[in-house]
Amino acid sequence: MTSGYKTITPTQLANALWLLAKGAIRYASLRVYFACFALVAVREAAKRYRHSRREAPRKLARYRFRELERLTGLAPRAIKRALRQLSAAGLVQYGEGEIVIATEPMDGSGELLERLSCGRSPKRPIPVPRSMLRFLAQNRQAALGKTIVAYLVRGLALSRQGGEISGKGTLKAPWIAETFGVSERAVSYARSKLVALGWIERDTKSFQRKLNRDGAYFVINLDWEFSAKALPITPEQGGPVDNSAEPLVNPGKKVPDFAPPLPEKCIKFAPPYKDKKTSYEVKKYQKAQAAELPGVSKQEAQKNPVLRNIVAEDLRSFGRLVMLYEQAASAGWIEPSEANALNFIAAAVRAREVGHDPARVFVTLVRKRLWHHITQAQEDYARRALARFREESPQYFRVERLAA
Repeated sequence: MTSGYKTITPTQLANALWLLAKGAIRYASLRVYFACFALVAVREAAKRYRHSRREAPRKLARYRFRELERLTGLAPRAIKRALRQLSAAGLVQYGEGEIVIATEPMDGSGELLERLSCGRSPKRPIPVPRSMLRFLAQNRQAALGKTIVAYLVRGLALSRQGGEISGKGTLKAPWIAETFGVSERAVSYARSKLVALGWIERDTKSFQRKLNRDGAYFVINLDWEFSAKALPITPEQGGPVDNSAEPLVNPGKKVPDFAPPLPEKCIKFAPPYKDKKTSYEVKKYQKAQAAELPGVSKQEAQKNPVLRNIVAEDLRSFGRLVMLYEQAASAGWIEPSEANALNFIAAAVRAREVGHDPARVFVTLVRKRLWHHITQAQEDYARRALARFREESPQYFRVERLAA
């Protein structure tokens, strides 16, 4: 392991994640928590180096506040708030001369600790690479961070004799989702991200019965180096994002051309032998009426979409999808939740890319909840578009707004 490691016990991980699930700390505080481990690891490595060279150890190892800023990328105000939360929860006591991290299990974290222990001692040392600690300190995606912790507790081990590090194991996505309270779809996205980064290897040799029983086999790259380019791109990193720059659906995608259906053979009826022209009275009373939505005025139909009469134009803008989402939640089509908000947008992307009668396809996906027809690429596209929309309009697509 080229970057070195810092041993962390399942108890310390369970304490932090239990407080996060309870709401006692925020995810930014969890990032600062991992940054504290990284700072302690640097001091311990320097102490071992001086000891190997028989140099006198320093009496005071100063933990500078500026180092936390560099490791996390957070503003000083956010770091101070995170340290206050960690201190109030009894998780970390930070000072320039010493950082004390709690090692005893907290009341209420027993169930989570039992799952993270994986049948072994809750105090066993997990050799977490320092490069991964720096990645966790700067990562802004909670689902990705929790998935990484799952791989750490299931794969990393330190042998009692010789101190050799092992980074192999098996893991199932439902276990991660149930343990950390995230969706299986988010776990799948996080796993693909870690494979793309080269931190874990993709399992290509396991058979289906083994996957159903134990999950996918993985190997952690112990020589993986942290790079700022490996972090997921978020609006916070790239500054303000213009939502109008990226449409909901890719307009440049080509729709496959199909041959027109063959005309059906039908019987030709003989024309009338007299009165071939329509009478004046019939023309008078059969005048075509303007197409209007039932119970909706023409001006209102142009402004606001209606759930019972969705058109293709409603699926092209976020503003109209917001109103449709609220109507669908009020009508009981879907439950107002974070996952269903993403499913609703992804269903619009799927319907638009089908090409034929997108409104009917969209209604079928939502009413029957056929989320498994949505591809990963369509979901990723919807997630990016939803994140950009929330930057400009954070009051929309919120569960609290619908529940109120």
